[in-house]
Amino acid sequence: MTLDTTTIEGYSEMTPEQKVSALEAYDFTAPEPDYTGYIKKETFDKTASELAKLKKEALDRMDEDARNKAIAEQELAELKERNAELEKNVLISEYRSKYLAKGYDEALANEAAKALADGDMNKVFELDAKFIEAHDKQIKASMLGGTKTPPAGSGNTLSKADIMKIKDDEERQRLIRENIGLFR
Repeated sequence: MTLDTTTIEGYSEMTPEQKVSALEAYDFTAPEPDYTGYIKKETFDKTASELAKLKKEALDRMDEDARNKAIAEQELAELKERNAELEKNVLISEYRSKYLAKGYDEALANEAAKALADGDMNKVFELDAKFIEAHDKQIKASMLGGTKTPPAGSGNTLSKADIMKIKDDEERQRLIRENIGLFR
């Protein structure tokens, strides 16, 4: 709130010292706050107490069947909520097992199953892309793991006659397979 200095006679022509004196002598009274639309705390507390009392009286006046019905409805609502939670957990568990069967690791399967149960398809597709990338790397690594290292030097140093001189049948057959070009 600002002070309206136009209400002080001759304020604009006063020296700074005179202005300070005039302001010190000014009788400033704040306007009463407007509480229109507000409820006093005492009134609110009284109304809340009366409401609680009336609610208790209404419950007391209810016959036994109506009271039991109200309690049953409340319990039914709680059971429905619990049932929905359990159904979601079962759904997540089913999705998780399907993801694990596809080859997902456990953490990724849990995350994907939860996202699918929640209906977060963007997350499902994102996790699926992660799985495919990891799976492709694993396949490439396994394919490269079976690759034999080529022999050192400029190629085959064995001749057909050298291979035929080998006494061990398994070793001789292996070398024939590896050097089949010599036998055609």
